[in-house]
Amino acid sequence: MGRWIPYIVVSLIWLALSWHAAAQHHYRRLLWWLGCWGLATLTWTPVAFSFGSDTVGQVTTHWIAGGIWVLRPFERASMDTSFWLNIVMTMPQGMLLGLNWPRLRWPQWLLAGLATGLTLETGQAIGNWLVSLGRWVDINDVLTNCLGIVLGAGLMWWVRQRTQVRK
Repeated sequence: MGRWIPYIVVSLIWLALSWHAAAQHHYRRLLWWLGCWGLATLTWTPVAFSFGSDTVGQVTTHWIAGGIWVLRPFERASMDTSFWLNIVMTMPQGMLLGLNWPRLRWPQWLLAGLATGLTLETGQAIGNWLVSLGRWVDINDVLTNCLGIVLGAGLMWWVRQRTQVRK
């Protein structure tokens, strides 16, 4: 049960932010906070999902602060199905970024993507250290999460451009 405490605390924060957005009738912002909660659910629970091959022993790993860390990006064995799913996982949040803050441009998308990837992986690292969460902290996840945010925001920008041309 103790391994769930960080996720429960974060969920209560997301719930409060979502409730506030809904009470203010800011439904786009509500979707943003629900998206943040969804990413936290996928990355900060003590339930690990594996969609790739067995990469243990094939990827250079380090045991740091109660968890396995991957610090070398783009090793061949680490570019499995889960590598690509990390991009897909964060694209909706990138689209919500573009929907909520349409004046942002690609440098801000890149910063938001890096912040997202670093936040998710830092949360996993802290969870490993505090409650033995059992999640891998992977530089590839930071990079793929960032790419997903940028692609999602770019897709939303493209949709906006196409709808403006039609008007």
